[in-house]
Amino acid sequence: MSVTTNSAITNPVSNDEQDSIILNRAADASPKSALLIMVHGTPRPVANEEMFRVVQVVKARGVYPIVEVGFMECNAPSIPESIEACIAQGATKVTAVPYFLHTGTHVADDLPTLIEAAQEQYPEVEFAMGGYLGRSELLTDILEARTRAVVGV
Repeated sequence: MSVTTNSAITNPVSNDEQDSIILNRAADASPKSALLIMVHGTPRPVANEEMFRVVQVVKARGVYPIVEVGFMECNAPSIPESIEACIAQGATKVTAVPYFLHTGTHVADDLPTLIEAAQEQYPEVEFAMGGYLGRSELLTDILEARTRAVVGV
């Protein structure tokens, strides 16, 4: 079984290296490449609207011919259902990226386990898991900008 993981838990790389890995993989996207955005989910579906807005922007950029969202809990489709949707559309490579800010149990254990199970179920498909969003130094910049906006600096 060969699941490439690039999360801090299983393969510590710098944030710049992590972003480079994802961008390089995107540059290599073939007509059979899929991006799977893995989201926690919420009992308040309206709370997912911003995430879906981001996903629409990603789709519009056209880097990946297949873009799917899968939820860990509370919403549909589930992550395994979204993996099936990628495969049904002909994906031979699936890059899975956690839309999470922190390394809780889902990021550290549950998501890699789901991707490993998919690799076992679809051995002909290449799976790779990127790091969670909270690893990006861009979030630090955003936090600083938002703080400055509040305090008027």
